[in-house]
Amino acid sequence: MQRSSSRPVQSTSTHDLGIDRADAEPIQDQIARQLRELVLGGRLKPKARLPSTRALSEQLGVARATVVEAYEQLLGEGYLETRLGSGTVVAAQLPDVLLSAGKPRVAATPSSPRLKREPARPFRSGLVDWENFPHDEWGRILGRYWRNPPISLLEHNDAFGWMPLRRAIAAHLFEWRGITCAPEQVIVTSGGPDAFDLIRRAVFNDGDSIWFEDPGYVTARRVFTLAGLNCVAVRIDRDGLLVSEGRKNAKDARGAFVTPARQYPTGVTMPLSRRLELIAWANEAKSIIIEDDYDSEYRYVGKPLPAMMSLDRSGCVIYSGTFSKVFSPIIRMGFIVVPEKMIRKFCEERVAYGAPPSLLVQPALAQFMEQGQFAVHIRRMRRLYASRREALLNYFSNEAKGLFTVDAPPSGLSIMLRFRKAVDDVEIEQKLLKGGIEVQALSQYYASKPEKGLLLSFAGFSEAELLQAAKKLVESLGS
Repeated sequence: MQRSSSRPVQSTSTHDLGIDRADAEPIQDQIARQLRELVLGGRLKPKARLPSTRALSEQLGVARATVVEAYEQLLGEGYLETRLGSGTVVAAQLPDVLLSAGKPRVAATPSSPRLKREPARPFRSGLVDWENFPHDEWGRILGRYWRNPPISLLEHNDAFGWMPLRRAIAAHLFEWRGITCAPEQVIVTSGGPDAFDLIRRAVFNDGDSIWFEDPGYVTARRVFTLAGLNCVAVRIDRDGLLVSEGRKNAKDARGAFVTPARQYPTGVTMPLSRRLELIAWANEAKSIIIEDDYDSEYRYVGKPLPAMMSLDRSGCVIYSGTFSKVFSPIIRMGFIVVPEKMIRKFCEERVAYGAPPSLLVQPALAQFMEQGQFAVHIRRMRRLYASRREALLNYFSNEAKGLFTVDAPPSGLSIMLRFRKAVDDVEIEQKLLKGGIEVQALSQYYASKPEKGLLLSFAGFSEAELLQAAKKLVESLGS
């Protein structure tokens, strides 16, 4: 009697897949739709093994991340599943409703339009390069850890996060930012808004005033404003926040929110003299400085100044960092470092109002950092981003034709265009969006009288994509 095998059957039906680059439907949606139709039509049988994302991306001539997104969509819908040692396969049991008699109808109709995800357009902010992300190394660590998780995970009750990760963050900050801190001072967060809300609860009272750079980080300003704080707009100059103006407008403010390594969004760096001036004010006013350091690892010329927290001797600086721009926005994780004298208060607030992010990623990230792969990734991406930045600057230098000037500090993942004549940058932003280019109007970052300009983020796109978009931008502005 022949025994049936439970091993997945390798499918050849995927050779029928095709990509239409002229179609308005995003490529990842085209792949997902065609695979869905192959399953529903019976050409891809239950348990049939699909090609790896790398193999299918090479077959179709598309980015691997595009295939990953298509697979993840079908995994979420229940068409596919993953099996240890077998990769991605067609689900063994599909919902009965999908296998009903009759020819399946999956194409969208005018009365039932298909929901489409907008593809990323150059120069969209908040993206990192996904093609060169260490998918294999990260996947191996994540998989190895979660195939046999330690019992300590079930016993975990630290409100500040997984201690090995906190140790790894402390070591990284010492090496890269000159901060000497104990792991006990590090708090893992779910990103910026979570960090800012925790700081607000632990440090401030309703009605307190806090300085904010103008222009500045709108999300942070919104978190503190909605919580009942008085956010005082303080202008910046080429050295960052004007401490003298802050003293004039709100001398006794309870705090100051600054981005000294690379001011957001202008990119200027606060020099040592201005940093010391700000710390002197904080000590005098018995106030707190929130140092938001979001992408200082990406500096292309020379070494960055040590973090402001490394200059603090009185415990007046709280440091906030993120993995979104340095590593990946998908994990939605960041951290703060608090002075030792504040640890107890922060712990009380964390326990009372919310736990740290999920432990699903924290152990793997800790190991990734401990083994040195995190630092290797940053150095690799810094070289790549430097090349993209240089290509973009060279193009604008040769082709801008007096339309604008370019502010390009030697760090960060974006550049800024300033116009030579009065324009409406929001109107230009909308015009470019219709042409497939996604920039950010500088004026939206101001709380007071705004300046006009455009922010262009370059991290998430190849040089070819950036130069093609730059050409369209120049042509649009020159018309």
